[in-house]
Amino acid sequence: MNKYTILIVLFANLLLAQDIDSLLQEFESNTNKSLKTVDDRLGHVSIYSQKDLQLMQYTTINDIFKELSFSNLNKNKFGNLNLSLPGTKEDVSGFYRIFINDHEISSSYTQAPSGSWMELPIDLVDYIEVYKGNSSFSFGSQSGIFFIRIYTKNPLKENGTQITATLASRGTNSQSVSNSGTLENGWSYLAYFNNTKTKDSQSYKSNEFQNDSHQRYFYLSVQKDNTNINIGYTDSKKDNYRGYALDTNPDQGEIDTKDYFIDLTTYFLDDKSIKLNLSYDVNELKYEEQKNQPGLAVIPVLPFSSLGNTKEYYQNNRVTKLNALLSKTIAYNNNNLLIGVNFQNKKYQKADTATVDFANTTTNLRGFSDFDEEQISSLIIQDDIKLNDELLFVFNVKFDKHKREGTLDDFDDNQYRAGAIYTPFEHFGIKTFYTETSLTPSFYNIDFADRSASKMQNSEYKYYTLEGVYADANSKFSLLYNNTKIKNFIYFTPVGFINVDHIIHSESLMLEYTYELSKNNKIQLNYFRERHDDVVSNSNEGGNLKFMGEYDSFEYFTSLIYRNSYKYSDVSVAENYNFNLGITYNISKNLSLSLKGENLFDDSTESLYKEGFAGPYFSLKDYQREITFSMKWVF
Repeated sequence: MNKYTILIVLFANLLLAQDIDSLLQEFESNTNKSLKTVDDRLGHVSIYSQKDLQLMQYTTINDIFKELSFSNLNKNKFGNLNLSLPGTKEDVSGFYRIFINDHEISSSYTQAPSGSWMELPIDLVDYIEVYKGNSSFSFGSQSGIFFIRIYTKNPLKENGTQITATLASRGTNSQSVSNSGTLENGWSYLAYFNNTKTKDSQSYKSNEFQNDSHQRYFYLSVQKDNTNINIGYTDSKKDNYRGYALDTNPDQGEIDTKDYFIDLTTYFLDDKSIKLNLSYDVNELKYEEQKNQPGLAVIPVLPFSSLGNTKEYYQNNRVTKLNALLSKTIAYNNNNLLIGVNFQNKKYQKADTATVDFANTTTNLRGFSDFDEEQISSLIIQDDIKLNDELLFVFNVKFDKHKREGTLDDFDDNQYRAGAIYTPFEHFGIKTFYTETSLTPSFYNIDFADRSASKMQNSEYKYYTLEGVYADANSKFSLLYNNTKIKNFIYFTPVGFINVDHIIHSESLMLEYTYELSKNNKIQLNYFRERHDDVVSNSNEGGNLKFMGEYDSFEYFTSLIYRNSYKYSDVSVAENYNFNLGITYNISKNLSLSLKGENLFDDSTESLYKEGFAGPYFSLKDYQREITFSMKWVF
């Protein structure tokens, strides 16, 4: 029996778990909710509710990233999972901005989601919003292509203690505890702690790439009236997987990271129309790679003459970020105006970055460049104008002033966004946006830039989106078209980061369909395809099919995630079908046991790597088959 026959049988069994007639009797007519995400001025959004997260048994937010449309989740050479745009494979990408509540957790060094926060456990999360394209400036002034907002559980709703424990077949295990309540002074709190040990490795040419890790998380949310304070901390110690080794057998290395922040949001006036947000972040990275006999290829930090003569490499970075946002909303007539100012200061401290050659001579590299501080001052204006009950216009503009230390030039940068939302019928709506934005080179881009290239420029993005949505009481269908042009795209070559010397043009199409079989069971379908005029180095087509539901004391789900085949250089990567299945038994309303199988076909996506500097390309699976048992106890 092949994998497709198995799929049909499993889906049929789940769909027939309840009598079809009884399902039809449970349909509810609720037109008020039918277009609840169509009249949404924030952008093109997909929502993962608390119920979705629970039924699908997501363990970390990476489980969600695996199935996102218009993206691929691949493992980079350091063993961290990283989001890339369709058709491309990057070790680090800054297109995705990830937030916990009001606070961005992307690395201040790379602008990409940090490896540790990418593994954030789901049992802290209330719900998640995924925006395709820029969203509202009411969330902040950051630029990006995708915005992922993770909302933690509310202490007022939880009000108790929860213990969660998981154990996976390959040895991965996780334990977490949260406690929430309200103090006598009126302040509510939620405190969360997690300890996770992950076992992971991949084989290539009789060699093992080790990727074991130990991660810890602490999160504290305190709120009262109009004020919310969040404190987050995570640290991680892990193997460096492929690393910088010239051969395919890295000998010894470790990556040690610490990320922590404090974030304050408060509102003023009776209508909460004035918002103040203050935050302070610290990202620390210690990287070491030792005893590699063929040598290391830390390109382009080391000259080519050192490629076969360097056996050890050490890097120690610390980046701090101070951010302040003050905004005011003004409602008048049919307008909703937002005006705000944002100030951000990033400082990059470099210490103990060194190499050791085979003669045991240590060379202190100091800083790779003299770019060690950046200040960004922003003025943001947003207005939405409701002409009538069917038509809404949205306008955003942002003026940025960048001041950069070192030899890099200061510059001014502007961002524009205009859109319209039209709902001519009760069940149908259209949403369209045009955006001009840019992504500035990060500290990481400048550190590892091609030394022969001129000063790196901003990547400039112009993209147009058009979405149509049809929804009724128990189904929703959406079709989204995206057209993007990128100038000065920042790309990593074998000799460092460069700005691509031509405009990259891409078009994509995505459809999503949700059908509620009953109030307790639903099917979700997603499919996307993208084509662009550059070399394809990753899947550019994919989708997922999910069924989730509950009956009596049982909750269950099954899902299939698909990515298409592609060929890059001499490497052919086959299409893959990641099949997952799980069930939860609720012993009582406070105690549940869950069993989940992930990647049951052992058919995951694959990432491209290169042997040394001039060797051939090869591919490795991003994740393996795994069975996970978990327990949740609330008291």
